[in-house]
Amino acid sequence: MRIAFDGICLGDGVITGVARAFLGALTAYAARGDAECLLLVPPGVDAPHLSGVTNVPAPRGALRRQLRLPALLRRLGADLLHSSVAAIPLAAPCPTIATAHDLPWLHDEAGERTPWRRRAAVTRSLRAATVVLAPSTFTRDDVVAVVGDARKVHLVPHGVPLLPAMPPFADRRGPWLTLGDDRPRKNRALTRAGHTLARRQQASLPELRFVGPPDAFVDEAEKAQLLRTCRGVVQLSRFEGFGLPVLEAMAHGAPLLCADIPPFRELAGDAALFCVPDSAASIAAAMSAFAEPAAAHRLAVRGFARAAAFAITTTAQRWHELHRSLRR
Repeated sequence: MRIAFDGICLGDGVITGVARAFLGALTAYAARGDAECLLLVPPGVDAPHLSGVTNVPAPRGALRRQLRLPALLRRLGADLLHSSVAAIPLAAPCPTIATAHDLPWLHDEAGERTPWRRRAAVTRSLRAATVVLAPSTFTRDDVVAVVGDARKVHLVPHGVPLLPAMPPFADRRGPWLTLGDDRPRKNRALTRAGHTLARRQQASLPELRFVGPPDAFVDEAEKAQLLRTCRGVVQLSRFEGFGLPVLEAMAHGAPLLCADIPPFRELAGDAALFCVPDSAASIAAAMSAFAEPAAAHRLAVRGFARAAAFAITTTAQRWHELHRSLRR
């Protein structure tokens, strides 16, 4: 079986979020040795070198992809195209898998404007795909509403590598972390205001550090060290399609304070303290409770155990099952 994996997400800049989850799962998938893996790499990208994966130059740009990708897939003899995003050629010569990470234009709370051309292109791809993957029940329901066929939409959560043991809780002397970029959905301004208010009331609370593009990007090694030593992770987004930072925090044994939104509830269950992130006062009250050491330790232990259900190898296994079913 020859699978073409569409690496168009690698052309979006620094490797974060979607691209990181995709490369992690592809690495685990290739390690299984069940299929020949071809990674379609757009021009201008520093192609990753993954064991068991062959890099293939591929077109970039919406029109070029529609015109040239079908011929490339035929030339490669691909049995299947697995796309990391919801952007597939409509005339593909083989079954296609599109991945929908979120549909923000369906939700006012995202606070983002999606151009109509972008909405139309994503909708066309989702409807044309043989199968659509969604990382959360929340996003799956959105996709079903758009494509009108629940049978072709599959829930496949992102995964993370698991540590052999939880880092010592006593080593957590660092700041609280908020991971992610600075889009409106991430709710940085209100998170910062809530933290300022909480520290006025309780000066001993940890500092709060924002980690992520555009101005505070760190590489994976540094981020892992921060997750192993931080006092906790604070993710107060107004909207998400999944929540990779929540999963990464649990996998590193970090206590979690989360916004009370469906994807975070689905991911963290009883392993996080939840709050409604709509005012500085509500956030400050939650942060005060989050700082209590015994409660933080309980959350960390629960989260580390819960992360085992989201192993990167589980994601790879789900990919393999879908690929085999489409091949048949």
